Amino acid sequence: MQCNDAEMLLIDYLDNQLSNTSKKSLESHLEGCELCSRQLAEYRELFRSIASHKMEKPGPALRDNFNSMLQSELNMLATARIIEPATKRTVSLSFLPGFFLRVAACLLLLAGGVVLGTSITSQRNAENAVQITALKTEVKAMKEAMIFSLLADESASERIKAVNYAEQMNDPGQEVITALINTLNLDQNVNVRLAALSSVSKFSSNQVVRDSLVNSLRCQREPIVQIVLINILTDKKEKKAMSAIKDIISDKSTLAPVKDAAEKGLKLL
Repeated sequence: MQCNDAEMLLIDYLDNQLSNTSKKSLESHLEGCELCSRQLAEYRELFRSIASHKMEKPGPALRDNFNSMLQSELNMLATARIIEPATKRTVSLSFLPGFFLRVAACLLLLAGGVVLGTSITSQRNAENAVQITALKTEVKAMKEAMIFSLLADESASERIKAVNYAEQMNDPGQEVITALINTLNLDQNVNVRLAALSSVSKFSSNQVVRDSLVNSLRCQREPIVQIVLINILTDKKEKKAMSAIKDIISDKSTLAPVKDAAEKGLKLL
């Protein structure tokens, strides 16, 4: 099962609407997919938040008032019948329309209260969903701003902290990806570059990211970074890396461990 297929089933899964086959297939996918597992946890938290709000219904006073008004009208009708002559025991036609209009008004009031209560609850649920989405957006923006700030820090440890923050993001923006690639290619500290490579590799299922890693392999001169890059690209079966790997093999200045890794990677591709 692919992530796109799994994502379409998450809500039905939480609502216990999946067949046993689909449920087992999804659960098997969730065991090995951190991204979809996190998405499921977010959905579960959203539904829990919505469920925590009690359904607002009209209070008992509304029904009591309706019953009182109805009883009053019935009493008036009974009294009218009693005081009329025995030969005229029917209610005047002029009275009946008013009576039924008042009863109808009471019924509309009661129904309106129920609809209003349901409408208020639905509105609050929608507002909760909007607020949660807005909060997620704000948190993501704050994380990205912090990453950019730390990447500009003079301390290598702070820059490593920045790429670690980026790695924890499920769906970083293109600006974050670009910043990580630039750090991989340009940072003066090899440990920072390795940390950036580790972070970027998490998103290597994206073809744009893989293309950036191929370009990075062409410009890297640090042996350990070259080896890690070769392993990542060959693991992803990225055939676009074959040309860069061949250049590394043919380069006389390439160290033996790097050349060995390149030759093994080329065989895998």
